[in-house]
Amino acid sequence: MTKNIVWLVAGAPVLAIALYLVLGAPAALDPAATIPEQAAHSVTAEQIEQMIAKLAKRLESAPDDPEGWAMLGRSYAALERFKEAADAYKEAVKRVPADPQLLADYADALGMAQGRSLKGEPGRIIARALAIDPDHFKSLALAGTAAFEARDYPAAVRYWERLVQKIPPDSEFAQSIAGSLAEARQLAGGTAPAAKAQSPR
Repeated sequence: MTKNIVWLVAGAPVLAIALYLVLGAPAALDPAATIPEQAAHSVTAEQIEQMIAKLAKRLESAPDDPEGWAMLGRSYAALERFKEAADAYKEAVKRVPADPQLLADYADALGMAQGRSLKGEPGRIIARALAIDPDHFKSLALAGTAAFEARDYPAAVRYWERLVQKIPPDSEFAQSIAGSLAEARQLAGGTAPAAKAQSPR
């Protein structure tokens, strides 16, 4: 299998966790709510673990908080604790079932937790996300990966070509996916139609 398969496990800035715990979800998710860079570098691995444990404890007593569960999922994913990340995203999705980003993050973490495979439940979750938003960036990327894994190379090409239409061609991600797309096209035997060029949004 290609080494270029697209995986997009989401991380979380560690100090976003601290902001969330102190100020709540709106402040943690606000790009304007920043902390000096030197403060970020002063946070130790032990402090990060403590912040995540504190967030998990808070959610035990106040579970009706999808933003908190999503933050916990991103935090666990950043630490490569993918089973716990998937469990946290599952709780977020229970409370906000029609959010394609949450669904994609859940599928991604679950796939990593089951040995970097999107077979089964992760693939079904991705399909749910695309049913809600057929142009959702991360869901298209993962759908292409799932199709490639299933050796449905024409489908992988279709998903990834739709994806690259939506991003600047000189972007880092466009360059990283180029190898996967080229390999899928080759394995598809040239049977998959090329997408029409389109200006990135």
